[in-house]
Amino acid sequence: MIAPDMLAAAADIARSFQTAKPFKHVCLDNFLAHPAAEQALADFPPFERKNAINEFGEVGRKAVNTKLRDISPFYASFYDWLFSEDFLTGMSRLTGIPDLIGDPSMYGGGTHENLHGQQLDPHVDFNYVSGGNAHRRVNLLIYLNKNWDPAWGGALEIHSNPRDPDNNRIIPYDLTFNRAIIFETNEYSWHGFPKIELPEYERETNSRKCLSIYLYTRTRPPEEIAGTHGTFYVQRPLPAHIRAGAYLTQEDETELRKGYRNRDNSIEAYQKLEERLGRERDGLNRYLDEINASLKLPVIGFAMQLRRISGQFWHDSWVGPEAKFEFRAVEDISRVEVHGLVPYVGERGAVTISIAVGEAATGSVIVREVNFGFACPVVIKSGTVFSLSLACNGALNPAKTGTGDDNRDLAFVVSMIKFV
Repeated sequence: MIAPDMLAAAADIARSFQTAKPFKHVCLDNFLAHPAAEQALADFPPFERKNAINEFGEVGRKAVNTKLRDISPFYASFYDWLFSEDFLTGMSRLTGIPDLIGDPSMYGGGTHENLHGQQLDPHVDFNYVSGGNAHRRVNLLIYLNKNWDPAWGGALEIHSNPRDPDNNRIIPYDLTFNRAIIFETNEYSWHGFPKIELPEYERETNSRKCLSIYLYTRTRPPEEIAGTHGTFYVQRPLPAHIRAGAYLTQEDETELRKGYRNRDNSIEAYQKLEERLGRERDGLNRYLDEINASLKLPVIGFAMQLRRISGQFWHDSWVGPEAKFEFRAVEDISRVEVHGLVPYVGERGAVTISIAVGEAATGSVIVREVNFGFACPVVIKSGTVFSLSLACNGALNPAKTGTGDDNRDLAFVVSMIKFV
């Protein structure tokens, strides 16, 4: 359905796309073959309130329909085409981005309709498809408005940096029937559109109509990869006519109140996001604590380990300079033996390892060879819950010393603790 002359000029279009500023993009008129563009407009779905719930839970003036198959036979075939080799290969040729793939759920995409009074603040889009297994790479926006007066607003605006309004460079692209804007989705691909202001006689029958298609790749250059995030918005600055000494109209007051409400809604949304992430982080920390607490030393004899208190690394038997564990005696215990090894001992000189039961020091050994073992007398009655602490007078960080890739402070490895 891409117009043949688009693909014939693909090499030149890709060069324009790759070199565009402030980020990769290109504007292409007559993008779809003419019959397809006409049918896309003829079958464009009507505005429905259920498709107009915004991110704040309100019924807004933007309707999004992701269920293209349910709109009409044309849109069902259009949906299938979006996942065809012809379309995906064609888009790779037009952008120079290889191995593009689609999202069957059309998350966030589909038909977008915006009514009178709607605007879209500058924003950077979410960066992974739902599920997080593919990087969002390309936005394809196809406009389906005929005879749209640029004075009515709604033009797609590409921003260099809306967070610096005094120096923000804005490139507008007016709404032209069958015009496509293709741009790369990244951490600085800021875009939006100013408020739609239709004349009274157009408001019931006219609206801003767009097909939004998002494409992904399985991989991305490492320097472009960011943490998973949703869409980031930046509220627009004050209109130029609102300045010191200016007379504010009722319309100005309404606009200011609306802007403050939008900003408050955004702040509230980010607060809720932080709270949710905090709960998830706390849950993960509790889970890791449970995993750590369940780690067991290689213990034999008359005691059972209850939990690890501190100092043992979770995925192997290494301990740090100080480690503490809790046990319960299952019989009377008169001696504890500690066996282990100290790798790199030759590079560290003599290493002293000591043991304590509760707060009382029990014994120590100076380790001069890799393997070590020592025994200490104790008096522990059956059924007693007691702590056992191991300490070392030094540790080695292989990554910092250039002896390996491990970045932990490693003291020694426990190979066995025996209670008799």
